[in-house]
Amino acid sequence: MTVSYADTLLYAQGRLKMLGNGELKPFCEAHQLTYTNVVNLKNGKLKRDEPRLVQRVLASLGIPAQLLRFPLTGKTTWFVLPDAQALASFQTQLTFLTAPKL
Repeated sequence: MTVSYADTLLYAQGRLKMLGNGELKPFCEAHQLTYTNVVNLKNGKLKRDEPRLVQRVLASLGIPAQLLRFPLTGKTTWFVLPDAQALASFQTQLTFLTAPKL
C-alpha cells in the first residue's frame, strides 16, 4: 500500500488548488502549516523535495500516510497508506485531480 512521493505531491497540489479563494491561509493556520511553504507546494515552486511537508498536508486533508525510505540508504521517498481501501480511494481521487480539465 505504497504511493510515490511524486503521486502524493500531485495529490496535495490538486487538493490545495480546490480550496476556495481566501481559504488557504485559514487552512494553514488551522493545521499549523507555514503559509509560504504551502503556497510554494500548491504552485509547484518547492526548491527541493519536501516529504515531511507533503506528509503534514496529507494528514491535514485526512490522509494518514507514513514516510518510508527505500532503500534505507537511498533518497527515494514513498508513503505508506493504512490499508487497501485508503489506497483505492487515494488513487481514485488522484485520477480525478490529474484528469485534463475540459
